[in-house]
Amino acid sequence: MTFVKTDILDALENGVIITDQDLKLLFWNRWLSVRTGISQKKAQGKRLPELFPDTSFSILKRKIRIAFTLKSPSFMNASVEKYVIPIKLKKITKSIFRFMRQDCVINTLDDTQVAILIYDATPLLEANAIIETQLKIEEKQARTDGLTQCYNKTMFNKLLSIEIKKGNCHGYTFSIIILDIDNFKSVNDTFGHLVGDSVLKQVATICSKNIRKGDVFARWGGEEFCILLSQTTLKNAIAVADKLRRIVDAHDFGEAGRQQCSFGVAEYPKNNQQATLVRQADEALYHAKHNGKNRVAAYLDNRNFTLTP
Repeated sequence: MTFVKTDILDALENGVIITDQDLKLLFWNRWLSVRTGISQKKAQGKRLPELFPDTSFSILKRKIRIAFTLKSPSFMNASVEKYVIPIKLKKITKSIFRFMRQDCVINTLDDTQVAILIYDATPLLEANAIIETQLKIEEKQARTDGLTQCYNKTMFNKLLSIEIKKGNCHGYTFSIIILDIDNFKSVNDTFGHLVGDSVLKQVATICSKNIRKGDVFARWGGEEFCILLSQTTLKNAIAVADKLRRIVDAHDFGEAGRQQCSFGVAEYPKNNQQATLVRQADEALYHAKHNGKNRVAAYLDNRNFTLTP
């Protein structure tokens, strides 16, 4: 045979397969025997599909043909092809993979034989997967309110800025709503912060479920929330706010009893400023608060307001 002495190949800390173009095994090193449970004696002379009948070797065959044609190594990547042969992971700690992830180098030895070198890429891919998962968690935390799981103020402002650019570009208006839970401090003082947190989460759920899928709902801070209603006139935004007001008013908050919200609404006219729009909605909310609460106030112009109901 044309390859290196078998004792040297058996000492390697990676898999070595010598095969012909039909995947008939001419050599199977000790590393593979230990990890697959298939002895060198049993593997000798068998075809890979016989040892692993549930595995497709079409990609491996194609890579072998490439190596013979180009007279240079070809490769299989653990991130793409996952593995050459299925090796179940036997680890004390739980793995995110069922089978070992394998990088592979395919080298021709002569006109009929190839050496398939298999490297365990599992630890690296596991580490990358953990890092990617953590980055996704951190990204979500950066844009999400931890208590209610809706968007936070920072994310709302980013999306509002995008909506303003779209509105200016395409010439349409949109509206925002700022809502505040009336007398919320008394909930915390009377029932404690756990009950108060429950009220916040329930209000967030009610509002999220009763606006359009494309609208944006966020916690503004404390007991205040914001809603961005894309391509919505002031009149329609007032209707949405009043609908939410009535749903909250009719909702059973359990131990906290009946809860109510006040709403401030403002419409974005072309070429307005983001800070101006938020201020107008906030002033409308203040107007609703100081005119009986559990009401919807909308900013018209020059600090004139309309009040519902």
